Amino acid sequence: MAKIIGHKYDDVNFQGISHKGKELEVGIASRLGYSYSENNMGFGEGRVLYTVDILETSPEHSLFILEEPETSLHESAQYEFAKYLIDVCNRRHHQIILSTHSSVIIGALPSEARKLILRDENGVEIVDRISSNQVRSILSSGHVRQLDICVEDIFAKVLLTEVIRLKKKELLKAVAIHDIGDKDAVREAVRVLEKTGKKAIAVRDADVGSAPQEKLYSFPGSRPPEVEVFQHPLIQDFLKTKYGLDVNWVLDKNSITDHHKYAACLAKEAETEESVIRTNAIEKYISVISDEFDNLITAIEHHVNS
Repeated sequence: MAKIIGHKYDDVNFQGISHKGKELEVGIASRLGYSYSENNMGFGEGRVLYTVDILETSPEHSLFILEEPETSLHESAQYEFAKYLIDVCNRRHHQIILSTHSSVIIGALPSEARKLILRDENGVEIVDRISSNQVRSILSSGHVRQLDICVEDIFAKVLLTEVIRLKKKELLKAVAIHDIGDKDAVREAVRVLEKTGKKAIAVRDADVGSAPQEKLYSFPGSRPPEVEVFQHPLIQDFLKTKYGLDVNWVLDKNSITDHHKYAACLAKEAETEESVIRTNAIEKYISVISDEFDNLITAIEHHVNS
C-alpha cells in the first residue's frame, strides 16, 4: 500500500467494531506519528486499502472484477496500482478483469491484457492487443494524437482523411494530418517533428514516390492525386452525370495545366463550392479503387501502434 500511495506508513491494519449487533472492520493507518481511520482517508487511499486486503486474503485462484480502480488516485498511484495487480495475479494466481478510462493504467499493463471495446449501431467490437498510445488518443477523443502525418496540400489531406474514414475509422482519432507544401517541405516537416520527440510520417504525391525507410509513403498511382482523381474515367462519368461537367473540355477551355487548380476550375463551371467538387470526386474515387489504399493504411496503423 505504501508503494502504491507513495506514503511511508508505520502501520496499516483493521480494527474490529460492533454496532447494533453487527461486527464490522474499520481500516486504520499510522504515519508521521498519527493514526487515522478510513473516515479520514482520501477515497483513493481507502479504496486501495480494502482492495489490497481482499486480494491478499482471498483464496488463491479467485476471480475479481474491478470498475475503474484509478478513481481518486494520482497518476503515480495509478501506475503502481496496476503493477501491483499484475504482481498479485502472478503470486496468488488470481484473475482480474477491470474496466478503466486511465491511459496510465493501460500503459502499465502488457499488450496481451488490453482489450478495447467499441460500440456503435452495428454492435460491439473488441480490439485485442491495442497499443497504449492508440488508447490514449481514443480516450482523449483525439485531443492527444499519436501520429502526425504530413501531406502536400488540402486535396491530399481530404483524400487521406476520407480513405482512413472508410478503411479504419478509429485511426482518425489517433492521427493528425497536416497539409505542408511541396515534397521537400513535407520531408523537412517529418524531420523537424521527430526532432521534437513526436512520431511523424509523410504521404506524398504518387509522382514523387515512396521511401518507407525514411517514413515517406505515397498515394496509389503514378501521378499527383488531383490528376489521378479527375482523370479517372469513372470519376469523369460521375461528374458528367451529377454536374454536367466535361472535365477535360472545361480544363482545356480555361487553359488549366496546374493540377492544384483543377477543383477550383471545375467548381466554378458547376456553380458550386470547390470543397463540394473536391469531396464528391474524392469519395467516388475511393469507392472505385478502395483496395489500392490497403498498403498505405497498414503502414499508418503500424506507425500508430509502434
